[in-house]
Amino acid sequence: MSANPELPVDAERWRLSDGALREHGKRLEERRKADYLGQVEDVRELWNRTSGTKDDRAALVADLALGWDITRGEARELVRHAELFQRDAVREVAQDALLSRQHLVVMDKTLTEAPEPDRDRVEAALVEHVVTLDLGQFKDAAKRILMLLDQDGKAPDDRELARPKRTLTIRKRRNGGDIDGFLDLESLALLEAMISPLAKPKSAEDPRTTAERQGDALVEILELAAGCKDLPEEGGEKPHIALTMPLKDFQEQRGTADLEGMGPLNAASVRRIACDSRILRVVLGAKSEVLDIGRASRTIPNAIRRALIIRDKGCAFPGCGRKPRQCHAHHVMEWADGGPTSLDNLVLLCSACHRLIHHSDWTVEINDGLPEFSNVAG
Repeated sequence: MSANPELPVDAERWRLSDGALREHGKRLEERRKADYLGQVEDVRELWNRTSGTKDDRAALVADLALGWDITRGEARELVRHAELFQRDAVREVAQDALLSRQHLVVMDKTLTEAPEPDRDRVEAALVEHVVTLDLGQFKDAAKRILMLLDQDGKAPDDRELARPKRTLTIRKRRNGGDIDGFLDLESLALLEAMISPLAKPKSAEDPRTTAERQGDALVEILELAAGCKDLPEEGGEKPHIALTMPLKDFQEQRGTADLEGMGPLNAASVRRIACDSRILRVVLGAKSEVLDIGRASRTIPNAIRRALIIRDKGCAFPGCGRKPRQCHAHHVMEWADGGPTSLDNLVLLCSACHRLIHHSDWTVEINDGLPEFSNVAG
């Protein structure tokens, strides 16, 4: 590969301007595409010198991996794209439009999945669309082409429509857990529609990655669903999480609580959760036998929550503004420390901002009837 294009720089500050940075990035991307297409063309020439057998393919993949210092997966992909370049129309449009590796992946996958008699038609459609659509739109167009090929073929199976494939696996870890699963297209579209508005960056300085924002959005959806009155009961109760710990440990913020079904949870997290939850007093004997159970009480009465919504109108943290239904009521002076459940000791916070107040340098006070936030670290 030749040397990078000369960087346009500010002689005084040695800093790329925004426009120059974008232009430089564009040139680098074009160079990467051209280099990859050149590699594919080289592999095509090597492939044409073979008999095209399975053994030839295996040998060429091994030679490429060793000689070019790439993985076998990358070598196999290069060989597939070299075969794709045997189609003159694909080869020409790839070189003329400077297509990316991802474009070639889509074209190769689509042509492979298309029935043999239809591949020339599919190729023509792909070549037509690839020069007018961005990568995301091109992927959608390729899927649509395959779906339209056999509209009069096998009718949908009523059993598949009645019970679409949906799976979910939860694996518990020491500090959390992994989730994995599969959703049918209709359900996946619904999930994306619910996550999208909640996963938007809160500001241009939002440090969270896309994956982190989507994870936070999923938790918000779960919290909203947990507050729904129509949720089914289990064992006579609405879905909930149960935490158990000694009152003294809770008040002194030490030790751990037992998170039902999950194991220990640190005391600091328990105090945050207790800001807006139901509290149930249970008196245990020396052998942990239950001696007395008090009546469950909600820490935030409905009337006070309504007043909070009128005052704060949503998450009160600067720059947030999540809607009231996405918020918890936070005790400024903690409930565990005797803080009153009154309007002048409460503030509405979304889940993410509630964690900031409990577990970072941010603090909040109520001054002249309104919440004021500050960062003690400056």
